[in-house]
Amino acid sequence: MSDPVEEAYRKTKEEQPEYIDVESEGIVDRKLITELKEIKGEINLVYSKLIANPYMAPDLVDDARSSLVRTVGLLMEYNIPLQHEGKKRNADDIIRESLAELGGLLGAKGAIAALRAKRSFQQTWEDYRNSADFEVYHDPETDDYYFIDPDTGDEIDCDHLGNPLED
Repeated sequence: MSDPVEEAYRKTKEEQPEYIDVESEGIVDRKLITELKEIKGEINLVYSKLIANPYMAPDLVDDARSSLVRTVGLLMEYNIPLQHEGKKRNADDIIRESLAELGGLLGAKGAIAALRAKRSFQQTWEDYRNSADFEVYHDPETDDYYFIDPDTGDEIDCDHLGNPLED
């Protein structure tokens, strides 16, 4: 008969490697996985409470936001990329995120006003792009596209259709 302590130690070592092998992405630290699972548990609890009583949203949304920020911080700590290479955020992505945040602060009436402002901004942008003054230039040396901002005179990097690129 073997020693139960040694048997338990051997089993633990076999079951829990220090790193987890992920097929195409490389090796992931087990501590990262453990911490992500803890945050997931917290988020599941927040949603359970929200489903049970949606009127708890003012408190629970802050908890969910905090969990998301902690997740982002944790991923950054382990040098995990937060955005696909080559995928650039555009102005519409930033506006949508800002509207969601503004809606959380101002409530439904504020969100509706912000959506109207977004539509107005998009319409003004479309009007400008369709005007005779708007021209997309191509730099053959760098193969980049740009247009001249009529307000500032600055060159704004864009795609071939004139949609601004985010840095």
